[in-house]
Amino acid sequence: MSVDRILLVSLDNLGDMVFASALAPPLREHFPRATLDIWCKEYTADVARLVPGVADVIPSDPFWDRAPGRAKGSKTAFIRAMKQVRARRYDVALLAAAPWRTAAAVAATRIPVRIGLRRRKNRAFLTNALPEENPHYPVLSELARLLEPLGIPRRVFRYRLDAKPLNGRMARLARRITSPYAALHPFASKQNRCVALSVWIDLSRQLSVRGLSTLWIGSGAELDELRLAANTTWWHFIDRDGDGTLADTAAALSAAALFVGHDSGPLHIAGAFGVPVVGIFAPGEPLRTFPQGVGKSRMLARPSPVGVSVDDILSEIDAL
Repeated sequence: MSVDRILLVSLDNLGDMVFASALAPPLREHFPRATLDIWCKEYTADVARLVPGVADVIPSDPFWDRAPGRAKGSKTAFIRAMKQVRARRYDVALLAAAPWRTAAAVAATRIPVRIGLRRRKNRAFLTNALPEENPHYPVLSELARLLEPLGIPRRVFRYRLDAKPLNGRMARLARRITSPYAALHPFASKQNRCVALSVWIDLSRQLSVRGLSTLWIGSGAELDELRLAANTTWWHFIDRDGDGTLADTAAALSAAALFVGHDSGPLHIAGAFGVPVVGIFAPGEPLRTFPQGVGKSRMLARPSPVGVSVDDILSEIDAL
């Protein structure tokens, strides 16, 4: 197969984008002369630009979906992005997730080879509709199947991001955030998955004894809740020390000595930079979305956040 232009499609949320990034290195190795671009949601674009070997990023929010903290995408803007994709005449599109609307949008751009895993109503829009995802298998082992129609053998691989484009941001943040520091992310999309803030505050105190200051990761509203609960001299907050962009958050995560957080996008970004991570799955999907980056990792999996203690988390940190 002659392949000159490849499009990796990940119109999903942040953690999904990081998982999808693992497809880039094997694609670059197998097609070293091909151009590789990513089509993703607007808020994940700052991370997509850090994927090794990616030439360009096309950001647009699907009009049928919402990114966290954002309204549904504009239909006009999305159609504009579709026209941009169509004009580039890609040879192959790999759909990291292929719900039928995403598959239909890619099909409308007339990319001749469209590879994705089967989902409800999507087969008509894919040229290579592979068996549906097994929810009991790791995400990356399932994504690896997308490479097989291109003649790329399945193998174990990890997601990885390149921090070099963030050097300027990292230098600016280093003037504000005391090093070494642990990045803590005590929030999740659902409150009933979150370990109590009191446990996180105690964890920060314990880590300060070990010589680590704390950088709290989260939205402004989430971090306001934390600031109301307590505030200390060794605390830093990404919404105050950063410029509010995901690029600044990524830069701060890349320079952390340690990351601890719930199963979420920041966990996977940190792991993609090689930062040692402890992921808390309470419950989450530990068999599927456990940390699969290039950094060392541990996982604390419980059926509920109730009863998770500081000692439990410290034990996982010590085991890294």
